[in-house]
Amino acid sequence: MSKKINNIKDVLKSSGLQVAALALYLDMDDTTISKWNSNIVQPSLNRLDEIGEILEIDNKELLSSNQRKQTGLADALQKEYKRLLASGITKKISIEDKDGNSKEVNNPEMVEALREFVKIRQSENFTDSVI
Repeated sequence: MSKKINNIKDVLKSSGLQVAALALYLDMDDTTISKWNSNIVQPSLNRLDEIGEILEIDNKELLSSNQRKQTGLADALQKEYKRLLASGITKKISIEDKDGNSKEVNNPEMVEALREFVKIRQSENFTDSVI
């Protein structure tokens, strides 16, 4: 099941506006709106604004609130990022694209290290809150 990020389904239901009518107004396939309703995919911010305009509601009503406990994760991630840079891991690396041209991309080693750091930190915070 997808994580609920938007409330479009609920808001549409309470408004009485049918998915088919909204889809036609937005000039898109109604299956796309059904995917928004199921939170399989999310609309762009511009689409959210268009939906809010039609339904005459604040865009915030189209989004699900997701309260989070403050654990200092952003600060810890910044410190880990600086530590990794100091250890010699670079932010970017050069690779060759399919045409043989050199281009810079995010260093997969840095990306993986930061993601692993967050994963471990979050599991530690989860364990602390369960105990």
